Amino acid sequence: MSAEKLDLLLNEIGPLLLHNTSKSGALTPKQQLSVALHWLGCGAQNHIVGDAHGVDKSTVCRTVQRVVNVVNDVLLNRIVRWPENIPNEIEKFYRIAHFPHVCGVVDGSLIPIDAPTNNEPAFVDRWGGHSINCMFVCGATKFFYYVSANCPGSVHDARVMRNSNLYRRFERQNIFPNAVILGDSAYPLKQWLMPPRHNNPNNPLEERYNRRHKGTRQVIEGALGILKEKFPCLHHLRVEPRYAANIVKCCTTLCNFARIGVNDDEVEVLNENNLILQEDENIVLDHPEREIPIRAAILRQEQILNLMNN
Repeated sequence: MSAEKLDLLLNEIGPLLLHNTSKSGALTPKQQLSVALHWLGCGAQNHIVGDAHGVDKSTVCRTVQRVVNVVNDVLLNRIVRWPENIPNEIEKFYRIAHFPHVCGVVDGSLIPIDAPTNNEPAFVDRWGGHSINCMFVCGATKFFYYVSANCPGSVHDARVMRNSNLYRRFERQNIFPNAVILGDSAYPLKQWLMPPRHNNPNNPLEERYNRRHKGTRQVIEGALGILKEKFPCLHHLRVEPRYAANIVKCCTTLCNFARIGVNDDEVEVLNENNLILQEDENIVLDHPEREIPIRAAILRQEQILNLMNN
């Protein structure tokens, strides 16, 4: 993050970081932000970050938690959201691999954590470690539009989707008419959510669909790589699950914040009128939901296939 962006971030959240105390030695907002960004950006233990800034490790712990909460309260819903110009976003996606009507790409990522004391088996993922299963949606320029960090590691990606506000909003009504989100084979087929056709397509049109689907969907893989490269703390969070979820949301917000202004069309994300879809901070252990008939979704996928044949 550049010095200019750091000053802009400090202007946004600095007033909320002021300590309401007359005691000397309280960290200034700039010092608090520096400590938090150091911890998020290196993944080191608290005492190492504390030694670098001349504070105790307990101060590092409290400071990071305070900054994370303030960033999420002030900036998350303003920055991690879809832009207003969706047709422009669809055009950007089409230029990547010529897949029509795409407004976003979705993928899940397991964020390792220490074994929690409550409901520990629920957080054991398919690799045998403990994690939370996070879902991300990004745009064509790797700008994150949505993040959900509410599910433990044992929950499948498809159920993470079904437990999300994103799923509920799109199931009620496609908020971007005719637009679709691309996901891998873990996700169900919906009118607004398109996975690959199947592993072994049997005609050239389906092969073209899968090839363009894969070429477009790789954007989210690159975006997650950038996020984890910027914030190595996400390689293993030694905190309880709810706090880990808040850290994931904070890192996603800061990753977007650092990119504002890189492309002219990304400045509009600070507009207060954009779509809000973010989750609350409660970890959802399970939420069964009945699947609706997929006939309409199959027809929608066939329409997209026909567009590729033209």
